[in-house]
Amino acid sequence: MKQIRSKKDSILFMKEEKLNYFPLETFDKTDIKGIQNFFDENKENEYVLRSADSAKGQFYFVKNFEEAKSLLGLFEKNLTISVSYNPYKKDIILLGDIKVLKNRSGAVIDLTARDDEDATHRNIYEYAKYNIHCDEQDERLWEIKGADKILGYIAKHNLFGYVVEFAVYDKKIGINKETVVISEIRTNY
Repeated sequence: MKQIRSKKDSILFMKEEKLNYFPLETFDKTDIKGIQNFFDENKENEYVLRSADSAKGQFYFVKNFEEAKSLLGLFEKNLTISVSYNPYKKDIILLGDIKVLKNRSGAVIDLTARDDEDATHRNIYEYAKYNIHCDEQDERLWEIKGADKILGYIAKHNLFGYVVEFAVYDKKIGINKETVVISEIRTNY
């Protein structure tokens, strides 16, 4: 299992493994040309800027490059820019974090998730609808709409042992046009 120590490592891993995600890149805040190119190449209605230097750092939603440029001074050094999932919130079936560990008898699953439009990866632990630790035979797991999709995705991409931030949608979106979109992969940060 590859160790992922930062948001930048997560982005590289997602790209190397050809996972489905909303377009995103990591930038040094002084790379104005690179930042502008990202906006030019990914025409959307909303974007999100996040600190790449600390977990749960500041984040801002912006509509265009000019708004983003005006906020660059608020970041320490590095930031990620991604297409926002806000315009697709009404299409969410399930959003959360999941970790699947394989063992001799099958798999152990930890899932924390919500299935409403107000769900975010920052509020799922505080207001979780689903917070279960179980094995793969537990009927509670299979009663959750969208759980089968994320579990199938983990198996397909061999993401066992990783904490996977995900969203399952009722339509195909993201760079690979799939119903499962990965936001982040974590090991120990």
